[in-house]
Amino acid sequence: MTIAADVTKQLATLVSFPTVSAVSNLELLDYVEEQTARYGGRVRRFPSPEGDKANLLVSIGPEAPGGIIFSGHTDVVPTEGQAWTGDPWALREQNDRLIGRGATDMKGFLACCLAALPGITAKKLTKPIHLAFSYDEEVGCTGVGSMAEWVGQSDLKPRLAVIGEATSMDMIAAHKGGMIGWCRIKGKPGHSSQPDRYVNAVMAAGDMIAEINRIREDMRNGPTFEGLDPPYSTIQVNLIKGGLHGNIVSESCEFFWEMRLVPGESDYAVLERMKRFASEKLEPAMKAVDPECGVIFDVQARIPGLKPNDDPELARELLALLGRKEPRYVPYGTEAGIFQLAGVPSVVIGPGDIADAHQPDESVAISELEKCVAFLHQLGDTCC
Repeated sequence: MTIAADVTKQLATLVSFPTVSAVSNLELLDYVEEQTARYGGRVRRFPSPEGDKANLLVSIGPEAPGGIIFSGHTDVVPTEGQAWTGDPWALREQNDRLIGRGATDMKGFLACCLAALPGITAKKLTKPIHLAFSYDEEVGCTGVGSMAEWVGQSDLKPRLAVIGEATSMDMIAAHKGGMIGWCRIKGKPGHSSQPDRYVNAVMAAGDMIAEINRIREDMRNGPTFEGLDPPYSTIQVNLIKGGLHGNIVSESCEFFWEMRLVPGESDYAVLERMKRFASEKLEPAMKAVDPECGVIFDVQARIPGLKPNDDPELARELLALLGRKEPRYVPYGTEAGIFQLAGVPSVVIGPGDIADAHQPDESVAISELEKCVAFLHQLGDTCC
């Protein structure tokens, strides 16, 4: 079977599991375990708190320190409301591209990992290859942490983790980190003809958003990381809801905020500034009317930034394998920062164009998958 045929077969099976983030990925993991068992895969699962999902770590080769992690997430975004021209869970080929939900983001990379194993294991491995497949990346990289933390504290001591998000097979050496969450404001309702007797949650939210906008302006003039676009940190509010009626002082309001910080900047410091403004500038007057009023920050997810690894020789080696001269930096986050924070040198390299991700008729070029399999074979050679 050719590489193209093998990776297509693997991708067709992986796409057939409708693993949107809201549902279980366990059947897909069962399939991966079955596929890797023939190569002596040693399996460890890291279940979600509810037990309906899990991270999967498969180690192949000797039980020795070093080696390389090939990592990707198993969850995909929903298809509802999108204009697909065919079944999103049935892979189809058109114009040398494979179409299906997750083809680019990022079951294409998972398929490449499985397709590369026969060639990698045909040689004698002196260092292990690890497959690290996670859950709930699409909802804020909230699943992979337990696995990455275990790897960082174990005796595996991987030399490198390659996170296979779509990069058109470029090497991403740095990306922004971030934090997302809700700000929930509790006011005191009453008739709008006497607003000073009550606490208007929508108005308080407006004051809080104004402070976030001041933080945004400070970020524009703050630390930069050249190569990122934009090269400075950002923060914004993209969703807000509150109030019941035009003549009722609003009792509640909530808005969704997100920050994307250049590597090296502290998301907790930004969060503390927001909390300090709420506690010092907003809440005293609110609680003077009613002690039950207040401002709560509910963090939904935190994604550490990725900075260039401290090993320039490793970077040169990877760029040479890819036929690239320079790495790229991107403003979005991945699980790479989580592995790096756990002590594993990490980069992002994968097949496909990120612009194709999350789209109706999501697709990936077969040639991209072939390039990725070849690259994984070359990485495997470094473990032989």
